[in-house]
Amino acid sequence: MDANQTNAERNELASQLVEVNRGRANFYRMLAQLYFKELTAEQVKHLAGLDFSAMSGDDETIAAGYAEMHRYLRRVHGGARQELACDYAHTFLAAGNYETFAATPYESVFTSEMGLLMQEPRDEVYKTFCSQHIQPDESLHLPEDHISFEFEFIATMLERTNDAILDGAYGHARELAQVVSDFHRDHQLNWIDDLCDTIDDVAQTRFYKGAAKVTRGCVHADTDVIADELDVLAELADASVAA
Repeated sequence: MDANQTNAERNELASQLVEVNRGRANFYRMLAQLYFKELTAEQVKHLAGLDFSAMSGDDETIAAGYAEMHRYLRRVHGGARQELACDYAHTFLAAGNYETFAATPYESVFTSEMGLLMQEPRDEVYKTFCSQHIQPDESLHLPEDHISFEFEFIATMLERTNDAILDGAYGHARELAQVVSDFHRDHQLNWIDDLCDTIDDVAQTRFYKGAAKVTRGCVHADTDVIADELDVLAELADASVAA
């Protein structure tokens, strides 16, 4: 970081990081909701009212995914919620799906040798969650490596990073951002393409096919964002020590 930068300039940079992280956390939380269970009528209505063109940015994969979701949602009718619920069950729960491999949204299924639930990836995710004192609701009775829990974990860690930035604790913020980076590398990039490929093969609606594209684009695009944030936080931490 330029030694001539003023405190005001550094504060502005920190504010920009906070704003970016808020958007990322909201994005990951939206994805978590899409994959957790069938969408409610209220959620479908909310999504139908979103301006997808303003959300796609410059990423072509995300833009293409949003376009598919928008084409489906713009014709929302009384049966849309039921249609999406059926497609969710077909795609992610293998309901009535006897010919293709379902997109069962657990890391263990896509990364373990036998393609089974509750394998080593789940144990690794569980240990990471415990290290940050984060646990999904036990009453849900779902393995921790469900994609929704992984996305929710990242969203929560981004919010904690923001809290540290706002407190001026840039060194701690960088430690939290490093946790996000490691988790993203070890538990997102390693299986997200296989999951999204399977969703695209199995899903019957444009909505979930589009959601797969958005998910793929988001996870890959975040790689550069994460690296940039780590660099900026390191510089802010060094500057705060030198000040």
